[in-house]
Amino acid sequence: MINAHGARILVTDTALEIHPDPLEAALRGSAEAVVLPLAEVSSISVLPGDDWDAACAVVAHGNNETVIRFAPGDDKGPEKLRTIVEAARSGKKISTDSIPGFNFVAFDVETANQNWGSICQMGLVRVVDGEIVERASWLCRPPEGIDEFDEFNVDCHGITADAVADEPAVGELFERFAGFVGDLPVVAHNAYFDASALRYAALASGQKVPHIAFACTLAAARAADLGVANHRLPTLADHFGIALDNHHDAAADAEACAGVMLGLARREEHSGTVAEYVHSTGFALGSVGDARVTPVLKDLSGAQTALQAESGTQGTSDAEESGKSNRGPAPWQSVATPDTIPEPAVDADPDSPLYEQNVTLTGEFEPFDKGQLWDGIAARGGQVGKNVTKKTTILVVGEWASVTSKEKRARELEEKGQDIEIWPAEKLLDVLGLNEQPPF
Repeated sequence: MINAHGARILVTDTALEIHPDPLEAALRGSAEAVVLPLAEVSSISVLPGDDWDAACAVVAHGNNETVIRFAPGDDKGPEKLRTIVEAARSGKKISTDSIPGFNFVAFDVETANQNWGSICQMGLVRVVDGEIVERASWLCRPPEGIDEFDEFNVDCHGITADAVADEPAVGELFERFAGFVGDLPVVAHNAYFDASALRYAALASGQKVPHIAFACTLAAARAADLGVANHRLPTLADHFGIALDNHHDAAADAEACAGVMLGLARREEHSGTVAEYVHSTGFALGSVGDARVTPVLKDLSGAQTALQAESGTQGTSDAEESGKSNRGPAPWQSVATPDTIPEPAVDADPDSPLYEQNVTLTGEFEPFDKGQLWDGIAARGGQVGKNVTKKTTILVVGEWASVTSKEKRARELEEKGQDIEIWPAEKLLDVLGLNEQPPF
């Protein structure tokens, strides 16, 4: 299949078939495919895209022409279609689906409440050589103590306490999870959430934390400049022509995630492993270990991607690969700040409590990394600072074993008359909307 705008294109030995996606079918009032016999196709011309119009392929057949439009930014799609059709007409076969070595497990979880460890469903899809080969979906009981089902979550996914009452506890699924994943990397949408949920659920269940490496379709899609309205999973699924009729079902979301990852790789005509694809986009793989979850982040220096490439990291985390999983990182590593400070948004809402404020963070904000919080502050017009200075107007205090040096400095300045507010982490999360919109 080739993804076009609003359709998927199948080229067989005898025909070119245009299959509308669900939205296009609804608009047309018919889900019937348009079938053009190859014997009637006389030519395919490619019209490149520009700032106003997407690229398209014009198929001449008999006395008619059929225009196949591609997604904005997909300038390679029409040429790829022409190559495949010409090959099929000459009797050759070209696989549009296989990506040798592109192996991974797409993963999604649903949670019972705002505690990320309260997993009540897992969905997994195994991809081998760029093709889906196996699916799994398990309902489960969340860990005791965090097993209450919130109305908000139930409204999203429809899973209730009664629905999982006779299902195994999530702690009993980790062996199944490990068997399904094996040594493959995991891919998820907003993967930091799913990876953190997995770690929290393991800890809450008294189970060993799975050591895995992971990629994130949210990060990859943002970097790909797809020209989409947003990077939510349903939007990306629609962009790549993937059916997602049951969003917030873990199995459906995992399959859509797999499709998005494959769509991104095929868009770049990638050949090779998931790790190689992630590295080619300037990111390093994330990882889950005993001590923490390391998110998928831009590797500005290239050091982490080089280390992962040298070690051959695929499915297990770097710590486990190097035999240092019991050592754990130094405490300060979990609160390390990114290298680049984002600029305040010029079109930010002046009514935001962060607007034109000088904001510094101290302590730990797990499961959020500071880069994510910095971006949220800047988007609301705040100026991020790495240290507490005489310009600081807000210090946000996360968890830490003792009073940090930044908090001590802020209180000293406050006593000297500086107008500086000291916020708990929860207040910042509320302002950023992260407490109200858990990404399950």
